[in-house]
Amino acid sequence: MLSEEDQDLRGELTRAIAELCRSPSLAALAASTGRTEAEVEASLRRLHSAHALLLHPDGRTPWVVHPFALSPGSCWVEADDRGWWANCLYCAFGIAAALRRDAAVHTRLGGEREAVEIRVTGGRVTPGDLVFHLSTPARRWWDNVIHACASFQPFRDEAEVEAWCARHGLPRGAVMTMPALWSFASDWYGGYLRTPWRKRSREEALALFERHGLAGGFWSL
Repeated sequence: MLSEEDQDLRGELTRAIAELCRSPSLAALAASTGRTEAEVEASLRRLHSAHALLLHPDGRTPWVVHPFALSPGSCWVEADDRGWWANCLYCAFGIAAALRRDAAVHTRLGGEREAVEIRVTGGRVTPGDLVFHLSTPARRWWDNVIHACASFQPFRDEAEVEAWCARHGLPRGAVMTMPALWSFASDWYGGYLRTPWRKRSREEALALFERHGLAGGFWSL
Protein backbone atom coordinates (compact mmCIF):
# COMPACT_ATOMS: atom_id res chain seq x y z
CA MET A 1 0.00 0.00 0.00
CA LEU A 2 1.44 3.34 -1.04
CA SER A 3 1.28 6.17 1.45
CA GLU A 4 0.72 9.79 0.50
CA GLU A 5 4.43 10.37 1.29
CA ASP A 6 5.42 7.64 -1.18
CA GLN A 7 3.26 9.17 -3.91
CA ASP A 8 4.46 12.69 -3.10
CA LEU A 9 8.02 11.42 -3.57
CA ARG A 10 7.08 9.98 -6.96
CA GLY A 11 5.68 13.34 -7.98
CA GLU A 12 8.79 15.18 -6.80
CA LEU A 13 11.00 12.71 -8.68
CA THR A 14 8.98 13.08 -11.90
CA ARG A 15 9.12 16.88 -11.75
CA ALA A 16 12.88 16.77 -11.09
CA ILE A 17 13.44 14.56 -14.16
CA ALA A 18 11.39 16.97 -16.27
CA GLU A 19 13.55 19.85 -15.06
CA LEU A 20 16.97 18.16 -15.11
CA CYS A 21 16.46 15.85 -18.13
CA ARG A 22 17.89 13.09 -15.93
CA SER A 23 17.26 11.61 -12.49
CA PRO A 24 18.32 13.58 -9.40
CA SER A 25 20.67 11.89 -6.95
CA LEU A 26 19.14 10.21 -3.91
CA ALA A 27 20.78 12.90 -1.76
CA ALA A 28 19.16 15.66 -3.81
CA LEU A 29 15.78 13.90 -3.70
CA ALA A 30 16.10 13.50 0.08
CA ALA A 31 16.97 17.18 0.47
CA SER A 32 14.06 18.37 -1.68
CA THR A 33 11.56 16.25 0.25
CA GLY A 34 12.98 16.76 3.74
CA ARG A 35 13.59 13.05 4.22
CA THR A 36 16.62 10.90 4.84
CA GLU A 37 18.22 8.91 2.03
CA ALA A 38 17.18 5.70 3.78
CA GLU A 39 13.56 6.90 3.84
CA VAL A 40 13.76 7.85 0.15
CA GLU A 41 15.16 4.42 -0.75
CA ALA A 42 12.39 2.68 1.18
CA SER A 43 9.75 4.77 -0.63
CA LEU A 44 11.31 4.01 -3.99
CA ARG A 45 11.18 0.29 -3.26
CA ARG A 46 7.51 0.51 -2.33
CA LEU A 47 6.79 2.49 -5.51
CA HIS A 48 8.65 -0.17 -7.51
CA SER A 49 6.63 -2.97 -5.88
CA ALA A 50 3.40 -1.11 -6.67
CA HIS A 51 4.41 -0.68 -10.34
CA ALA A 52 4.54 3.10 -9.93
CA LEU A 53 8.10 3.16 -11.30
CA LEU A 54 10.90 0.75 -12.15
CA LEU A 55 14.19 0.51 -10.27
CA HIS A 56 17.44 -0.97 -11.48
CA PRO A 57 18.23 -4.41 -9.99
CA ASP A 58 20.23 -2.63 -7.26
CA GLY A 59 16.85 -1.74 -5.71
CA ARG A 60 17.69 1.93 -5.20
CA THR A 61 18.30 3.62 -8.56
CA PRO A 62 15.37 4.76 -10.76
CA TRP A 63 15.41 3.17 -14.23
CA VAL A 64 12.01 4.16 -15.65
CA VAL A 65 9.76 6.82 -14.16
CA HIS A 66 6.95 6.95 -16.69
CA PRO A 67 6.70 8.70 -19.01
CA PHE A 68 10.46 9.26 -18.70
CA ALA A 69 13.15 6.66 -19.38
CA LEU A 70 16.47 7.14 -17.58
CA SER A 71 18.54 5.12 -20.04
CA PRO A 72 18.38 5.24 -23.85
CA GLY A 73 14.97 4.19 -25.13
CA SER A 74 13.48 3.86 -28.59
CA CYS A 75 12.42 7.53 -28.63
CA TRP A 76 14.17 10.85 -28.13
CA VAL A 77 11.85 13.73 -27.27
CA GLU A 78 12.96 17.32 -27.95
CA ALA A 79 11.17 20.40 -26.65
CA ASP A 80 12.55 23.92 -26.26
CA ASP A 81 16.13 22.78 -27.00
CA ARG A 82 15.96 20.16 -24.25
CA GLY A 83 15.59 16.39 -24.50
CA TRP A 84 14.43 13.27 -22.71
CA TRP A 85 14.41 9.54 -23.46
CA ALA A 86 11.19 7.55 -23.70
CA ASN A 87 10.87 3.80 -24.06
CA CYS A 88 8.04 4.01 -26.60
CA LEU A 89 6.01 6.51 -28.58
CA TYR A 90 3.15 6.31 -26.08
CA CYS A 91 5.50 7.57 -23.36
CA ALA A 92 7.09 10.08 -25.75
CA PHE A 93 3.66 11.61 -26.36
CA GLY A 94 3.15 11.43 -22.60
CA ILE A 95 6.24 13.58 -22.05
CA ALA A 96 4.95 16.23 -24.47
CA ALA A 97 1.54 16.11 -22.77
CA ALA A 98 2.97 16.34 -19.25
CA LEU A 99 5.28 19.22 -20.20
CA ARG A 100 2.44 20.90 -22.14
CA ARG A 101 4.89 21.85 -24.87
CA ASP A 102 5.20 21.25 -28.57
CA ALA A 103 7.73 18.50 -29.19
CA ALA A 104 9.60 16.52 -31.83
CA VAL A 105 9.91 12.78 -31.29
CA HIS A 106 12.73 10.93 -33.04
CA THR A 107 12.21 7.20 -33.43
CA ARG A 108 12.26 4.38 -36.04
CA LEU A 109 9.44 2.55 -37.78
CA GLY A 110 9.08 -0.85 -36.16
CA GLY A 111 12.28 -0.19 -34.22
CA GLU A 112 14.13 -1.07 -37.40
CA ARG A 113 16.08 0.90 -40.00
CA GLU A 114 13.82 3.74 -41.13
CA ALA A 115 14.03 6.84 -38.95
CA VAL A 116 10.98 9.04 -38.54
CA GLU A 117 10.29 12.33 -36.81
CA ILE A 118 6.85 12.78 -35.33
CA ARG A 119 5.85 16.26 -34.23
CA VAL A 120 3.30 17.38 -31.67
CA THR A 121 2.30 20.97 -32.43
CA GLY A 122 -0.62 22.68 -30.79
CA GLY A 123 -2.05 19.35 -29.74
CA ARG A 124 -1.89 17.91 -33.27
CA VAL A 125 0.36 15.09 -34.47
CA THR A 126 2.19 15.03 -37.82
CA PRO A 127 2.48 12.86 -39.75
CA GLY A 128 -0.96 11.80 -38.62
CA ASP A 129 -1.37 8.85 -40.97
CA LEU A 130 1.03 6.46 -39.19
CA VAL A 131 -0.31 3.76 -36.88
CA PHE A 132 0.91 2.55 -33.49
CA HIS A 133 0.99 -1.15 -32.63
CA LEU A 134 1.02 -2.49 -29.07
CA SER A 135 2.07 -6.13 -29.10
CA THR A 136 1.95 -6.89 -25.36
CA PRO A 137 -1.52 -6.98 -23.68
CA ALA A 138 -2.13 -4.43 -20.93
CA ARG A 139 -2.36 -7.04 -18.16
CA ARG A 140 1.17 -8.22 -19.05
CA TRP A 141 2.92 -4.85 -19.26
CA TRP A 142 4.49 -5.04 -15.82
CA ASP A 143 5.63 -8.66 -16.23
CA ASN A 144 8.57 -7.03 -18.05
CA VAL A 145 7.82 -3.37 -18.67
CA ILE A 146 11.04 -2.78 -20.64
CA HIS A 147 10.11 -5.52 -23.12
CA ALA A 148 6.49 -4.38 -23.24
CA CYS A 149 7.50 -0.83 -24.17
CA ALA A 150 9.99 -2.17 -26.73
CA SER A 151 7.15 -4.10 -28.39
CA PHE A 152 5.17 -0.88 -28.91
CA GLN A 153 6.19 0.62 -32.25
CA PRO A 154 4.98 2.97 -35.00
CA PHE A 155 4.32 1.75 -38.56
CA ARG A 156 3.13 3.17 -41.85
CA ASP A 157 0.06 0.94 -41.95
CA GLU A 158 -1.47 -2.28 -40.62
CA ALA A 159 0.05 -4.37 -43.41
CA GLU A 160 3.49 -3.44 -42.05
CA VAL A 161 2.31 -4.45 -38.58
CA GLU A 162 1.34 -7.91 -39.83
CA ALA A 163 4.64 -8.42 -41.62
CA TRP A 164 6.63 -7.19 -38.60
CA CYS A 165 4.83 -9.55 -36.21
CA ALA A 166 5.48 -12.49 -38.53
CA ARG A 167 9.12 -11.53 -39.03
CA HIS A 168 9.87 -11.23 -35.33
CA GLY A 169 7.55 -13.92 -33.99
CA LEU A 170 5.64 -11.41 -31.85
CA PRO A 171 1.88 -11.42 -31.33
CA ARG A 172 -0.34 -8.94 -33.09
CA GLY A 173 -2.02 -6.80 -30.48
CA ALA A 174 -3.87 -3.50 -30.65
CA VAL A 175 -3.43 -0.84 -33.35
CA MET A 176 -4.13 2.85 -32.79
CA THR A 177 -4.03 5.89 -35.06
CA MET A 178 -1.63 8.71 -34.17
CA PRO A 179 -4.43 11.09 -33.12
CA ALA A 180 -5.96 8.36 -30.93
CA LEU A 181 -2.59 7.60 -29.34
CA TRP A 182 -1.98 11.28 -28.64
CA SER A 183 -5.43 11.63 -27.05
CA PHE A 184 -4.86 8.54 -24.88
CA ALA A 185 -1.34 9.56 -23.83
CA SER A 186 -2.50 13.10 -23.06
CA ASP A 187 -5.28 11.82 -20.83
CA TRP A 188 -3.02 9.34 -19.03
CA TYR A 189 0.10 11.47 -18.59
CA GLY A 190 -1.15 15.05 -18.89
CA GLY A 191 -1.31 15.54 -15.12
CA TYR A 192 1.88 13.73 -14.16
CA LEU A 193 3.80 16.91 -13.27
CA ARG A 194 1.02 18.35 -11.16
CA THR A 195 0.94 18.31 -7.37
CA PRO A 196 -0.01 15.93 -5.87
CA TRP A 197 0.84 12.92 -8.04
CA ARG A 198 -1.41 9.94 -7.29
CA LYS A 199 -1.34 6.43 -8.75
CA ARG A 200 -4.52 5.38 -10.53
CA SER A 201 -6.48 2.45 -9.19
CA ARG A 202 -7.29 -0.49 -11.46
CA GLU A 203 -10.84 0.81 -11.75
CA GLU A 204 -9.65 4.30 -12.70
CA ALA A 205 -7.30 2.86 -15.32
CA LEU A 206 -10.08 0.76 -16.86
CA ALA A 207 -12.39 3.78 -16.90
CA LEU A 208 -9.73 5.77 -18.78
CA PHE A 209 -9.31 2.91 -21.27
CA GLU A 210 -13.06 2.84 -21.81
CA ARG A 211 -13.15 6.61 -22.31
CA HIS A 212 -10.85 6.13 -25.30
CA GLY A 213 -12.69 3.13 -26.73
CA LEU A 214 -10.01 0.68 -25.59
CA ALA A 215 -12.02 -2.41 -24.76
CA GLY A 216 -11.81 -6.17 -25.09
CA GLY A 217 -9.40 -8.78 -23.87
CA PHE A 218 -6.26 -6.89 -24.87
CA TRP A 219 -7.12 -4.05 -22.49
CA SER A 220 -8.28 -6.14 -19.53
CA LEU A 221 -6.35 -5.76 -16.26
